[in-house]
Amino acid sequence: MAHGGVRLKKRERPMPKQNARTPNQEKKQLKKHSHKRARVDGNGEDVDDSWVQDAQDMAVDAEPGQLHFLSEARLPDVTSSGAQGRAKERVRDEKRRQREILDAQRTDAKDESDESTDMEGASESDEDEMDWDKDISEDDLEESDLDEDADEHDPLEDAYLLKAEQREKRARAERHALAQLPLPVRTSEGIIEQPNSKESRNSRAIYEPHVMEDSDDDDDDNDNGDVSKTSPGVTSSSSADAQYLGYQTPYDIAEWALASNRTTSTQAILAAREQIARLSSSIMADPEQGQASLRRLLVFAQRNVHVPPEDPRPRTKRLPMHPYIRQLAMLSLLAVFVDILPGYRIRALSETEQKDRVSQDVARRRDWEQGLVRLYRDYLECCEGDVRDASSPLAPVARKCFCTLLVRAPHFNYRKNLLASVISLLSRKAWTPASEQCFEALAQLLRQDADGELGLELVMLLYRMIRERKLAVHANVLEILVHLRLRDELSRRVRRGPMGSANASNSMPTASEVRHADPRQVRKGLAVHRSKKQVKRDRELRQIEHEMREADATLDLEERERRQSETLKLMFALFFRILKTDDVPLPLLASALEGLVHFAHHVSADFFRDVVGVLRTHVTKAIDAHEPRHALLCIVAALELQAGQGGALELDLGAFYVALYQVMWPLAMSTQIEEGAPRQGSSVRGLRSWSMASMLFHALELALVKSSRSTLHVSLDRTAAMLRRLLMSALHWPTTTTLHALQIAHAILARAASVDTRFEALVDNRDAIHDGTFDPYSEQPESARVLASGQPCWELIMLSRTHANAQVRETASALLEWTP
Repeated sequence: MAHGGVRLKKRERPMPKQNARTPNQEKKQLKKHSHKRARVDGNGEDVDDSWVQDAQDMAVDAEPGQLHFLSEARLPDVTSSGAQGRAKERVRDEKRRQREILDAQRTDAKDESDESTDMEGASESDEDEMDWDKDISEDDLEESDLDEDADEHDPLEDAYLLKAEQREKRARAERHALAQLPLPVRTSEGIIEQPNSKESRNSRAIYEPHVMEDSDDDDDDNDNGDVSKTSPGVTSSSSADAQYLGYQTPYDIAEWALASNRTTSTQAILAAREQIARLSSSIMADPEQGQASLRRLLVFAQRNVHVPPEDPRPRTKRLPMHPYIRQLAMLSLLAVFVDILPGYRIRALSETEQKDRVSQDVARRRDWEQGLVRLYRDYLECCEGDVRDASSPLAPVARKCFCTLLVRAPHFNYRKNLLASVISLLSRKAWTPASEQCFEALAQLLRQDADGELGLELVMLLYRMIRERKLAVHANVLEILVHLRLRDELSRRVRRGPMGSANASNSMPTASEVRHADPRQVRKGLAVHRSKKQVKRDRELRQIEHEMREADATLDLEERERRQSETLKLMFALFFRILKTDDVPLPLLASALEGLVHFAHHVSADFFRDVVGVLRTHVTKAIDAHEPRHALLCIVAALELQAGQGGALELDLGAFYVALYQVMWPLAMSTQIEEGAPRQGSSVRGLRSWSMASMLFHALELALVKSSRSTLHVSLDRTAAMLRRLLMSALHWPTTTTLHALQIAHAILARAASVDTRFEALVDNRDAIHDGTFDPYSEQPESARVLASGQPCWELIMLSRTHANAQVRETASALLEWTP
């Protein structure tokens, strides 16, 4: 067929290979030939006008490459029956396959990228698909395509691939950013917060979202415009860390907090308080990732803050931190450390351990532990500076931090340093509220000491401090030792506990209890019938486990007893040192005696003799110096020590009985018999708070009422003389003391009358034998001859008739009518 002077022969062209074309090439070919139509000439031959038109265009343009392509092109064979239908089906299959590939790509992109990236890719893919569908009509599907060169350069394809690569980069960047974000957390108000600021990228902590200013540059993937909006009157931070976290530097805050403008100072303090709260929350949420925040929070607690390194101002310039800001930081750090400190002591790594290769988790844990110890030490040093400076306004706050950490974290590092600092506050002679606070902390620490390690360390430090101070300490310091857990029942509880021998029979069930099960429970699957071999094997295993637990308990018990023995040695050495010192203050002596009385059941026989000898010396000096209170303290201590032995050690305490008899005479004329130690608020405890009347009656009860019968048989005359002098003194005492004296006299008379009937003559002497004269002024009780004289107690008659109080008269009359 002629067309434009060019005659084209009909060529048979093979069908293009479907798999050799890319999706973009297929779409391009379909678009290029969408306007072409096939026609048939008069001879019945199919002639494709499109090829003719292409040939003319190529000839005009004189493109050799195109002409060469045309010379090698072959027309499709459409003469055979069904060729057009098969070509149509192939095109449809290829189109369907390409659509499936695009759908799969869109699905993968949607799963891996965020919503914005997916929507962008989906919109572009949809537009390409719509253009493709628009260019391809039903008539085009009836013709075959001409396959172009696969190596031809296509600008549209390059643009499409470039956009796909950019989308993939953005998707990877967003996925990495999402991986750094924390999980959403429901607040106490029920609001679910999702942090979106940069400060949470490296932590799982939940922050309250800041007001950030984003950059308007959409082409830049990094956010360079995140700057926190600072409060009015406070300059923004000049350090990179502050810009990253959105905080002001401590130096700027300290500078504005000290400004003369009250509004500016208030705004700076509020900004510091908010920053401290945010830092504390971030540390509590993720302690392992919060060391940077912890270090920054520690800067607010320092006395002085230096200028940031990036600041052009002189590096040596520093400013004092506002006391209120320091107080907030110190208390916040206290709460943070109490919460995040681990339940074990962190030791320093050796050189070999530092060189060993470990896993990333172990290395990360070690770095966190060592960093935590360093920051904890810096915090203690910061607080210690204020504790030592009594004039510091933050001294009470720092002291509270020390006491709280000592009680709440005694297992952690620097426990001895905390103990030494707290004990040093008790070395002053005056007893202040600070001393009371430290006393309560140490007492609580000793009450929760189960293994005796804390008690041993405390006694060692206390002994060293008192010795260095040459006993110039307050008497309440020794009363801390009363709270030591040194009791026999502690050991008995271990031996009789679930791991002890007392429960061994109960912890081992018998064979009949274990083997025979209820048949109904067996059918329901709730029990299992066991053979004799199984029961025997389980019994042996339980016996082995029981022995292992008992061995562990024995080891713990032995270690605890060793520590208690060391503690007792140091404590009794301290008490004995105080007793042997001349001119020791009476309150300190009373505290030492009270400690001896409290732990009298632990005193050995040899130590008991030494103590009794020292107390006898003190009593003699007190009687000669007319100090009845001093004498009564020593007498009560000696009698308590003997009672604490439980009758295992019998010593002659005659000197103390004589001193008790002699001290009653000056007490009869004392106007302060019912008054205790000097009033000092809550600083007086134990034996020092007793009045002289209370100590006298307690000593009489220990010596004459609760003593063994053998003691009464030794000297009945001494007992009768002490009873007679007690009634004589009651004539001069106040009403309360007189009533108490009559009660003690009744108890002594009832007990002594059961031993010797001559005591009945003290009430009714009608049948008494007179063999001497009573001497009320005798210095020795045996020389008074109370029983030999046969005289009744005329003091009871005087009290029953002439005393002003009716209750005293009734009690004395009842005692006169007493019969054994």
